Amino acid sequence: MTDDTVIQKTFCSAETKRVADVLKEAGIGDDPDWLAIILFIRNLLGKLSIYSDEKKAEIQREVCAEILKNDFSQEHYAVLIAMLDMFIMQNIGTQELEAALTKEKRSATLLIQEMNTIINSMQGAHTRHNHRLDSFKQNATNVIQGDTDRSAILTKVRGMFKELIIEFKDEARELNAKAEHFERTANFDPLLTQLYNRRAMEAFLAGAIKECTTDARPLSLMMIDVDHFKRVNDTYGHQAGDDVLRALARILTAHAMQYDGFAARYGGEELVIIMKDMDKSRATIKAEAVRADVANYDFRVRTNGTYSADPLQFTVSIGVAELHSGWKTSELICAADTALYEAKDAGRNVVRVAPSK
Repeated sequence: MTDDTVIQKTFCSAETKRVADVLKEAGIGDDPDWLAIILFIRNLLGKLSIYSDEKKAEIQREVCAEILKNDFSQEHYAVLIAMLDMFIMQNIGTQELEAALTKEKRSATLLIQEMNTIINSMQGAHTRHNHRLDSFKQNATNVIQGDTDRSAILTKVRGMFKELIIEFKDEARELNAKAEHFERTANFDPLLTQLYNRRAMEAFLAGAIKECTTDARPLSLMMIDVDHFKRVNDTYGHQAGDDVLRALARILTAHAMQYDGFAARYGGEELVIIMKDMDKSRATIKAEAVRADVANYDFRVRTNGTYSADPLQFTVSIGVAELHSGWKTSELICAADTALYEAKDAGRNVVRVAPSK
């Protein structure tokens, strides 16, 4: 196939025809790198679902304008690749955000349903209590008026009181169980049920910072991230990825319980442990213990209820930060997150500590 045939099949509009002519005149009409860019804006741009047709046309014009500059150096090629990469990442980021919002919306809907169930139960219980008390009053009156033996009357009324109290206690236990379930729905992660969710974590951390600042006590935070988590999902499937997170949640919960730590899911494969009354030196030791336990964990991939014969080793990187005077929630999280990325840059499966201020 000639250059003319390839290019004509690739373009149809007047503007892209001009680009085709420029590529042909430059002698790179069949260069795979430059042709890949053209094929992208011609055939794949329409797949970027977050952009309107007008925006897609604008992106196509921008890329065509860059090509029409007649600069086919590697530097200019890198500029074009960066442009396309930005458009693709914006599309991916928006889709991930939409998915997260959809999940959060489902979570919020569940929360509202749980709340309405409890409120309706309480309202119903209040009505039943009023009816029951009215009935008790009437029955007690009948007993008192229908018997002349004071001892017999007292025995009967005491028995009626006992039955009433037992009945109210049973309803109270049922309501308390519903309230506890509602609290768990509100505070715990739907996938990693051992861990608090981000909403509960932020509320706890804000209170812990206020408390430790007031009392001049240390407070540290671990930011934990699964290494190469995307590779696990891509290789073994999302079920395996979820199982990895559940295994990690169990490990973190077991460690946090030893020193009254607060373990939570921050987002995605990032988890945290908040440690009151612990400076960064002790927190680093605890973080190393977590890292080692994860690295040595005998994890088996589960497929259709059957576990693999060979273990899948996964590791974590951990960033540790200690609260500094004047810091707020976001600053402590940012310090731990920065230390986490230093751990990633250092080769993963390591612990890094945020520097002293």
